[in-house]
Amino acid sequence: MHVNNSTVLILSWPEIQVRSNCLILYTACDYGGNLRPTHLKKLYQSLKIARQTTYSGELRTGTKKRLTRCIDLLVQTTKTRHQWNPVTQRETQHRLSFITLTIHQGRNLTAQEAYKKVFVHFIQWMRRTMKVKTYVWKAEFQKRGQIHYHITTPSFIHYQEIRDKWNNLQQQAGLLAEYYAKKGHYDPNSTDIHSVKHVKNLSSYLKKEFAKCIQNQKTTGKVWDCSQNLKSSRYFTLEVTPEQEKALLRLDDQKKIGEITLDQCTVFTGKTEDLLQVLGIKDIKNYDDHLTAIRNKEFKEIPKRKVVRNKKKSELSTGVH
Repeated sequence: MHVNNSTVLILSWPEIQVRSNCLILYTACDYGGNLRPTHLKKLYQSLKIARQTTYSGELRTGTKKRLTRCIDLLVQTTKTRHQWNPVTQRETQHRLSFITLTIHQGRNLTAQEAYKKVFVHFIQWMRRTMKVKTYVWKAEFQKRGQIHYHITTPSFIHYQEIRDKWNNLQQQAGLLAEYYAKKGHYDPNSTDIHSVKHVKNLSSYLKKEFAKCIQNQKTTGKVWDCSQNLKSSRYFTLEVTPEQEKALLRLDDQKKIGEITLDQCTVFTGKTEDLLQVLGIKDIKNYDDHLTAIRNKEFKEIPKRKVVRNKKKSELSTGVH
């Protein structure tokens, strides 16, 4: 089919997106690469503005969507398991840990300063030493204006190890000098760790804690991030079949699921076991495989390209073939 410059060919079809506590029914569109130049120009301008406003301390709409997606995927991919607790000397049910890290420096730090001085080293310690693969973190400011961090991860780390490492990093960065002058030691109560196994709606709880619209002050530097396996993954989606439409109607009639109609989609809420009835056996298998792939996804650092310049300026060869 011929498409002239003034026509955009749009193909659309219904899809279901699976989230931790609901199903999203929406219409997926494909422009077939026929976006007008004016549309492309607006897209490039929005991307340029996004780069300029990055690290402002404010969670804009797009950033908040990415953060909530990562939190939702974290909840979907994490199952409750039995974990040996060295403190209680018994096995306990564990799903996610919620960690809070506080800075005791008297002068308030920007997000950029705190990240470079201590927090990036703590994240590296978690990944390399404690073998933490999956996590989400968020920076916030206390009422006194000092920054602190929230981290959630399915990994179980002894609270004393977290406290010792965090205080050691603060001491090395010179952030505990004032505390030492007053108390005579470098071991402030700067960490808080608790489990969220008793929280019923875990996804909503974490989104409320992490995805607050605006920081209470402007800053520079990162205010949130997550592990690469969450950042690079997407929700599990599939095209809607007539059987799935019938299943949605049946569950709606039985009052097992709720329906919320929005401008661009329909949200179906309910218990996980009821929502998954909409999917077929094959779809549930694919959904489980999707979550397993996210959990097991490995990322390796890409080595820098080595550029070798010959005598002739126009001839370049790289060490990668």
